[in-house]
Amino acid sequence: MSRVKDYLANAKPEFIPILEQLRELLLSGEFALEEDWKWNAPNYAANGMVCWLAYFKGHVGLNFFKGSLIEDRHGLFDDACSDKGNRMIKFRSLSDVDVDKLSYYIVEAIRLNLDGVKVAKRDISTETPSDLAEALASASDFAREFFESLAPSYKRDYIEWITSAKREATREKRLATTIEWLSEGKKKNWKYEKC
Repeated sequence: MSRVKDYLANAKPEFIPILEQLRELLLSGEFALEEDWKWNAPNYAANGMVCWLAYFKGHVGLNFFKGSLIEDRHGLFDDACSDKGNRMIKFRSLSDVDVDKLSYYIVEAIRLNLDGVKVAKRDISTETPSDLAEALASASDFAREFFESLAPSYKRDYIEWITSAKREATREKRLATTIEWLSEGKKKNWKYEKC
């Protein structure tokens, strides 16, 4: 698929061999995964979504859609998203790619799909924290109305991003960015939406 090849070619030079090896593994006949392009990244499916492959500033990520249901037998899942349905394995160098260990996670993800197992839906809390409520109160009418018009999951994206900040300075910066983006009519993950 040319979009995937173009995407991989635009990664940092040190990430390209990692991405190519992971893609080769995912497309091997052993798994019979279908490659597709969604959310501006390559996705792989077998009887439903299995995983997506992406590169970031400091790592390559292989994200399993039902990762929370897969036993982390080899301790590869990143702890940063342990409370979500998705779980990611991060790679910073080619030596991080262990095909035998990764095969276990891929097989388990495919098995979950074949068995019809679903990740339990989380309750979507859209209770606005007081600092966001104050920022919205002093923001433009458009920003306030846009936030109120968002579906609960889109509100949650902003709320979780703000409340997950570990430092007060980070939280304040995220609040300011939130108000800026809402004033422009943007959802939290607007960068990943198709134009």
